[in-house]
Amino acid sequence: MDTSYGRSQSLSVRAKRREWLESALDNMSTNPVSRMKEALVKLNQPDDEDNENLTDEKIAALEEMIEWCENIDLAIDFHKIGGYEVLAKQFENSEAEVRWNSLELLGVLVQNNPYCQEAALKHELLPLVLGIIDNDSNATVRIKALYAISCLCRDVPDAQKVFVDNDGFSVVMRAMQSDVEKLKIKAAFMLSCLCNDNPEYKDIMCNIGMIDQLVGHLQEEHSSYHEHLMSALLTIVRDHPRACEECHRHELNLISTLNDRIEFLKGKEEFQEEREYATELLNILQDQDSSDVAR
Repeated sequence: MDTSYGRSQSLSVRAKRREWLESALDNMSTNPVSRMKEALVKLNQPDDEDNENLTDEKIAALEEMIEWCENIDLAIDFHKIGGYEVLAKQFENSEAEVRWNSLELLGVLVQNNPYCQEAALKHELLPLVLGIIDNDSNATVRIKALYAISCLCRDVPDAQKVFVDNDGFSVVMRAMQSDVEKLKIKAAFMLSCLCNDNPEYKDIMCNIGMIDQLVGHLQEEHSSYHEHLMSALLTIVRDHPRACEECHRHELNLISTLNDRIEFLKGKEEFQEEREYATELLNILQDQDSSDVAR
């Protein structure tokens, strides 16, 4: 069954494993590249229903490589020993925990690592992972897929071009329609980051109806997720007249929604940031109203 959210690792376990990694790097009795090669051999083994331990061994292999590849040089070595071909196969594994650990490994590989970012694009991993966000049945897998995409695209124009060419913003918009709050939060955060990276993406947001969706979600019953929605909407509207005009459409009733939200959040310290976003957004829209009247 693919319904489990899987094993959770405590921070103490992560810390202990990181200590082990640092110790292994210090004393060269452990050869990281050899260990990764052994792990790739394990991952390349076909699934066998008669071998109940194989899935656990694959998960352990992936978790170990995640630790190794937090070192940038070892992340590059991972590509040089053929790791990306093996990694891509794991995205289709029948076990959700294998899939999400594979996606976490991809995120670790490409984060702040230009060599691995370029390699991931050459291996056409980005379109594969976008498909996972849309189609995988497991929530954690989808969350990890969005994490990997975010690590690959942030501040990387070449990756962003591939993302746009593969209709990535529509994928993110659909992720925000899910009932998985963590996925929705990550989608809204990624949206804000990309629009900050390249303001030209704001036109795409207008074209695909993102403003309608964001406003619609804001008008649902209030939740902690709304802070991220409000931030994303503010990012799109800031310094973008077309987005401002979209927000003024009568059927959206956004100014009334913002006034109600600001009043609702008054005195609620845990939602202070959302209230600040709502106030700034309201001021932008009202300033445009004033400018229109003056003209």
